[in-house]
Amino acid sequence: MGETSKRIISGVTLGAAIILALNLPDFLYAVLILGLILAASLLGVVEFYGLSDRGLDGRPVKGVGIFFAVLLIFTYYLQYLGIRATNGHPAPSFLTPDIAYVANHSVPFVLMLLVIVAMSAHLIFRPLDGTVYGVTTTIFGVIYPCMTLCHAFLILAEERGLFFFVVVALATIGTDTGAYFAGRYFGKHNAGLKVSPRKTIEGYVGGFVFSILLMLGFLYCWKRFAYEIHMGYVEMALFTAVLSVISVFGDLVESAIKRDSKKKDSAALIPGHGGMLDRGDSLYFTIPIGYFYLYIRGIAGLTL
Repeated sequence: MGETSKRIISGVTLGAAIILALNLPDFLYAVLILGLILAASLLGVVEFYGLSDRGLDGRPVKGVGIFFAVLLIFTYYLQYLGIRATNGHPAPSFLTPDIAYVANHSVPFVLMLLVIVAMSAHLIFRPLDGTVYGVTTTIFGVIYPCMTLCHAFLILAEERGLFFFVVVALATIGTDTGAYFAGRYFGKHNAGLKVSPRKTIEGYVGGFVFSILLMLGFLYCWKRFAYEIHMGYVEMALFTAVLSVISVFGDLVESAIKRDSKKKDSAALIPGHGGMLDRGDSLYFTIPIGYFYLYIRGIAGLTL
């Protein structure tokens, strides 16, 4: 299957997922969100630990990382349920106000506990050599492919959160797709990046322009065929431009990680596409930035 066919299939799959999510009852919608983020995050954590394992020279404590990744996911999920409850959606019976309050203030505690347990576990289960590398990769393996994706919970919990999440995801995918085709058909000038020597200036410019045009068209279609959104075309263009630039750095960082580990792909999970890290690399940067933009937008009194 060619690269063009794969990208068409990916786009159709995303569109089908959006239509499904728009028509699911609240309970099934919440379960679907948990399942997708849980699976994507844990796959990313496992892949990262595979890339960062250097044997006797240093290796992460995988069990500790996976445990805290799950703990972090459910902490964010409780926040998600709590925010939706305040917005008038049904909440499960176990979500008492006390549990919701604890969940909203537990992320710093979970991260600090991760640091302490990771250091202690490495002291007990790993040789002294490679301690700094092993501890830092254990911690980073939770933050990079897991905590970043967990911000999707906070986006999706808001009213019109699905729209905003699709904007972040589609702008990211549009940048990658536009860069691929622009580089393939028009790329002549190398961008001069050691971490990704085949990338061209035309590719980056093409991805930037295509993502903005794509999102302007998406906003028009959403307003016309879905429901009204209080987001103007100028704001959409500027926000997409920021996401497009950030997504490029997300892609380059993951490429640097693979080069450092001497691997072509993070895994062979998706034939022809590599692993979860290969597919989610840019989203690890754009999803948190998208959430903080939405948060600041709310502080400013703007609504979707």
